[in-house]
Amino acid sequence: MSELENNKRRAIISFWIFGLCNNFGYVIMLSAAYDLISKDSSKDDVYCGKRSTGAILLADVLPSLAIKLVAPTFIHKIHYNIKVSSAALISLASFVMVASSTDFTLILIGVALAAVSSGLGEVTFLALTSHFERSVITSWSSGTGFAGILGATLYLAFNLFLSPSQTIYLMIIVPCIELVAYWFILVRPATLNEPPGGFEPLLETEESSVEITEVRETDSGKLAALKYTAMKFFTGIKDLKYYMGSLFLVYCSEYLINQGMFEIMWYKNISWDLKVQYRVYQVVYQVGVTISRSSASLIHFRRIHIFSLLQFLNLIVFSCEARYQFIPSIWITIILILYEGLLGGACYVNAFYAIYNEVPAHHREYSLGLASVSDSLGIVLAGILSTVIHNYICKFRV
Repeated sequence: MSELENNKRRAIISFWIFGLCNNFGYVIMLSAAYDLISKDSSKDDVYCGKRSTGAILLADVLPSLAIKLVAPTFIHKIHYNIKVSSAALISLASFVMVASSTDFTLILIGVALAAVSSGLGEVTFLALTSHFERSVITSWSSGTGFAGILGATLYLAFNLFLSPSQTIYLMIIVPCIELVAYWFILVRPATLNEPPGGFEPLLETEESSVEITEVRETDSGKLAALKYTAMKFFTGIKDLKYYMGSLFLVYCSEYLINQGMFEIMWYKNISWDLKVQYRVYQVVYQVGVTISRSSASLIHFRRIHIFSLLQFLNLIVFSCEARYQFIPSIWITIILILYEGLLGGACYVNAFYAIYNEVPAHHREYSLGLASVSDSLGIVLAGILSTVIHNYICKFRV
């Protein structure tokens, strides 16, 4: 095997590990969400309790969103060595804090640290893909999907003989693996040490070029730099609006289902209690995500808005089920959840695959990071709405 082929293989393996480790904490916090909101309760099942898992969702995504919004303006000035190491250490701290805390406020802070790590990691690693061949995009996406199924499954399995806190303590090995992959497996190219490129429109549209030229000609100094940054941000949103809009809708819909409906879709006449049912739902959803996120090397879809619209229809179906309980068997619900995961994963991987191929190489790093903002915005809206929906439906289900 040539050195070039060996480096390529190591890059593919590394990005798969990056995707796995970066999303692992996020998945664990959502899989544990029902246990965390009832951690200070003496009851085994807190059905329609005073808290919704939407609170965990918001803590798990708001810090990540904040990072994604501001990071494109400055994060390229920080070396990848620092960014990757910081993301891993923050992830480790989040597991320790959540596992050791019983106070709900401290739990939320720990979950927020996991979100900081995930947001920093996603912006960093998606940008890092621009320094490698496009195959690492599929590898990263597959890793993120596998993080879902592995994290949710391990959490379900370990809780059969360990407490939720003990299970979360075990997860501190994951950020350690992330550091090993970056420092010892990945062959880092010399381009990582090059200064960032100049300021240009992302998709090279005539209109955006004119707008940016006008700004350049009328300003100078710090004010000009600030306006260039703002123009780049808004031009990027305009040029990527189709992909960002599709990601926003699909993520908002599926997280409204996961955090607004799962905890109140309880089948009482089976052997699984409420907490086990919630964990099983999370595992099945992640199986669907993993399958579809690993499909980019086999099949591509350009019209990703179809996935978003179908996911919105799913939201309507699950909302009706949570309210009226018309689905007779939990197995039908499980199949629908698998389908939900397939749609979400397909939208994600095809959106980023298309951006990688359509955006000019010298703007790919910025646009991949910018597009990741849209899914976080959708999740934030889902977290807010899920609490409202939870309280409304619980009026009829208690």
